[in-house]
Amino acid sequence: MYASKEFEGFGPLSGVRVVELAEWVAAPAAVRCLGEMGAEIIKVENPAGDPQRTQCYGFGGKRTEECDPTYENVNANKDWISLNLKTEEGMAIFMDLLSTADVFVNGVRDKALKRMGLDYETLHEKFPRLVWAQMRGYGEFGEMRDEPGYDAVCWGSRGGVNAVFRQAGESPATAPQGFGDFNAAAIFAGGIVAALFDRTRTGVGNKVTTNLYHVALWGHSHGIQSRQFGAQYPGSRARANNPFNNTYQSRDGVWFLICLPDYNRYFASMMQMLGLDELIEDDRITTLAAMAEHGLQEYVVSKIGEGYARKDYDEWDRIMLEQEVPHQKLFDYDDILADEEAYDNDALRRYESKDFGPRVFNTAPLRFGSYGDPPLVLGKPVGYHTERFLRDKGYSAEEISALEEKGAIRCWHGEDLDYIPVLRSKRDLAGEQ
Repeated sequence: MYASKEFEGFGPLSGVRVVELAEWVAAPAAVRCLGEMGAEIIKVENPAGDPQRTQCYGFGGKRTEECDPTYENVNANKDWISLNLKTEEGMAIFMDLLSTADVFVNGVRDKALKRMGLDYETLHEKFPRLVWAQMRGYGEFGEMRDEPGYDAVCWGSRGGVNAVFRQAGESPATAPQGFGDFNAAAIFAGGIVAALFDRTRTGVGNKVTTNLYHVALWGHSHGIQSRQFGAQYPGSRARANNPFNNTYQSRDGVWFLICLPDYNRYFASMMQMLGLDELIEDDRITTLAAMAEHGLQEYVVSKIGEGYARKDYDEWDRIMLEQEVPHQKLFDYDDILADEEAYDNDALRRYESKDFGPRVFNTAPLRFGSYGDPPLVLGKPVGYHTERFLRDKGYSAEEISALEEKGAIRCWHGEDLDYIPVLRSKRDLAGEQ
């Protein structure tokens, strides 16, 4: 329609129409992934708008009526229609829209979907080719199936993240807002693409669901399995089961992580690198099994810590690069924002925000060799395309005005924002793709 005109023909999902009826982060972020694959996205909001639009101050961000970088980051590459589905007219427009869609993505609870006639069974009967996709807090079965849920509750709290990501004895960890949502979104988008592929073989749309709680448990797979053998979570870096997969601090106070899962193979070379030659022949610690049997994990961690404390990080960085020891300084957000690796690979993209000046935008972590980096069209205010959409459907100005006066739709009456440029990647701007 409108956003997609800027990249018509781009991506493996070019020609696929997705209708989104979802709020907050998880489902909308999944739809954004589909948009970066080239799908046409029509986001339908109620006249009050997605409540996520009001949340930037809770993240420490800022917004104006026309510009909200935190909201845009969830909702790039979409067209914006506002309908009141509690009105007959608004629902009629929505159902007409669904009749043209390939995918319907929702984050609505089952009882509300049933009440509106938007549940899978009803829509599958009306539109057999439609892929019906639902993001949930909890699964479809069990006592929590009808409960509301956000990532902080379903993923962070019940999903174990807040409890086990901390160091033992410390206060619960608090993940940045939306962390679980964005992880769930990527899995959800993959499921929707699989259903579209399945439709090419069967001719019939399928039902796709995922939930935040399940995504958390999937991420905890190693921990859940090892806990059944007695592993302690939350753990302590001072007692790491594998001291070669742990954090350490250099002489100048820099924290960094090393990751050499094959402890047995690299034990001697690591001890030599750290100047701990006296430990090379200590059979109690030369293998993970021996170290566990003797309960010497804390001893080994402390000795490695003593070794790393003898030099500054820059020197260790050079040595470990030469020795091919996988390692990395622990980055905070300021480090990430300054990291050219992120821009060279288009994980982050610089741009000029309409109201907030130089900004950085995230991109979805997937690329296709024949298409390159996707263009990004920033989000728009509530109902920005409603009038345009209805005009294209044959509605007169008088009919549109009457619908808005009745409260069936909401149109944007503010500044024309079509002038805001498409965000291009560093390679795209350099003519390298």
